[in-house]
Order: sequence, then structure tokens, then C-alpha cells
Amino acid sequence: MKKWKWLFFSLLAINVVFLMMMAGLALQPSKEKELSTRQTIEEKNVSLGIVAKKEDLNVLINKYLQKEFNHQPLNYEIKLSDQVEVYGTIQAFGNDLDISMDFEPEVQQNGDLVLKQESLSVGKLSLPVRTVLKYVNNNFSLPQWVQINAKEESVYVALQEMEMKSDFRVKVKKFDLEKNDIRFALVSTD
Repeated sequence: MKKWKWLFFSLLAINVVFLMMMAGLALQPSKEKELSTRQTIEEKNVSLGIVAKKEDLNVLINKYLQKEFNHQPLNYEIKLSDQVEVYGTIQAFGNDLDISMDFEPEVQQNGDLVLKQESLSVGKLSLPVRTVLKYVNNNFSLPQWVQINAKEESVYVALQEMEMKSDFRVKVKKFDLEKNDIRFALVSTD
């Protein structure tokens, strides 16, 4: 009977060793891979080009204005045609006055935009541009990235300072309204 026990335990040991080898092989990865789960990304600015049409930008700009500046006394909308046109109302002398301004856009080397005042009217009355721009600058809160220069009759739009919910900044590459050729770049800030 000793032989039986010995054969039984030998067979049991062979089965246990075989099962351990199979479990060990099954638990090993099928291919060699790096232990690091995070890839190293080079630290450089990434840029994404965007081509837009005036019609699309009109919708986008005015949705932004409506969302961000809905509760201000200066109500306005922007229309891109062959120029940048601004239409709105301002409160003066207890009345709402219609205001209309036309700007000629100029792309700056850093990707910002300068809007040079072409014409301005309040109702059907043409007023001095400097006076109205100074009034708007002093009496209404504009975003930090929009700066009015009444002396030079222009508005500086520092798009790179516009706060976005991502780590990107906007740079204007081309802004030719007559040819409907508008190009931007979204540039990472990291």
C-alpha cells in the first residue's frame, strides 16, 4: 500500500506543479510593454488653424455677446460685412438712442485685432467719434481684452487675453472681410 500512496502523491504534485505553471503563464502579459502609463509629450506650443466665414462668425460673436453681457445697459450686436459694423442702443438723457459704428479691421503681428473707426452715428445724427468712444469707454464695462482708444479713434481687441475654458488662445492670421477670408489659430498656452 505504500506504493499506492507514493504514486497518488506524486501524481498530485505533478498536477499542482502543472497548474501553477499554467497560471503563471496565463498571468504574464502577452507582449512586452513599457511600464510607464503616461507618455512624455514635448513641451511646445500646438497650433490649430481655423478658417471661418463672415456668416458663421456673426452668429458666434453675437451668441457670445448675448451670453456674457446680457445684463448691461449697453446692448449691441456685431455684424461682419465688408467692415465690422456695430449696432446697438445706449441710455442717454432718459431715452434709448440707436447707435451705429463702422470699423475697418487691421490684423496685428501678434495676432490681435485693431478696429479703426470709419463712421459713427447716433440716430440720424453724426457725432464726433472721439466723444462717443470716450463716453462708451467711461460709462460701460467692456471685457478686459477690449480697449478703446478714443484719441486714435480705434478699438484694440486683444484676443490672446480673452479667457477661454481651455488652455488655448486665439490669434488672428487673416481678416479680409471683402474676400470673406478669415483665418484664426488656436494656440496652446503651455
